[in-house]
Amino acid sequence: MNVFPKVGKDLTLSEEIEKKIENAIINKRFLPGEKLPTEIEMCEMFAVSRTSLREALQKLSTRGLIRIKKGSGIYVEEISSSYAVNSMGLFLQLNLDKDYITHIIEIRKILEPNIAKLAAQYRTSNDLKHLQKSLVDLKNCDISDYKKQGLIDRNFHLIIAKSTSNPMIPVIVEPIFNIMPKIRMIVYAKVEYAHDTALKYHTKLVKHIKAKDAEGAFKAMKMHLEIAEEHSKIISKTL
Repeated sequence: MNVFPKVGKDLTLSEEIEKKIENAIINKRFLPGEKLPTEIEMCEMFAVSRTSLREALQKLSTRGLIRIKKGSGIYVEEISSSYAVNSMGLFLQLNLDKDYITHIIEIRKILEPNIAKLAAQYRTSNDLKHLQKSLVDLKNCDISDYKKQGLIDRNFHLIIAKSTSNPMIPVIVEPIFNIMPKIRMIVYAKVEYAHDTALKYHTKLVKHIKAKDAEGAFKAMKMHLEIAEEHSKIISKTL
């Protein structure tokens, strides 16, 4: 059976081959772990040279859609959320400037109060244990170790996202959170009271989430991010 039709001329041959194989995977004609036709078979289906096909396959492999096993064949990759997180994270890293810092805090203000609200409703005892440990870590962290403080802060907010029991939420917010250590390092270095403020609101959040107080968690996160916005305005002037 000819799975792939012959390609046209609108795109380069390799681009069109790449798109058609991608669409076949998206439409679940090939499932994760399933083997694709051989190179020879696909060359015949597409009516292209092996050079064009291999170029397309290499692009698909780089993007994480397929896995090429020498001597075995070409397989659809098991798609992990890490692909989406890493791609978005790279985009944010490459574009980080004072405007993007403002954009990031605006997004966080839209998303995180409701995330905290859900976390208070659905958190488990294990989630609470991780949140409390993060709180202790921030409290005991060397106040001059800005990098470590930034990582603890990132992890705290990610734990809250995971505590919602909604697997889509961490995928959406993790790329944003992964840029936070870089931003927080600047904040902690420039804003004298930033550590104490973070500790204060992290403590409030853990208290409300522990009590399953959804509205309290919402309000605490809202205020926490309003203060973070003020800190961001301070550091934006230095960039």
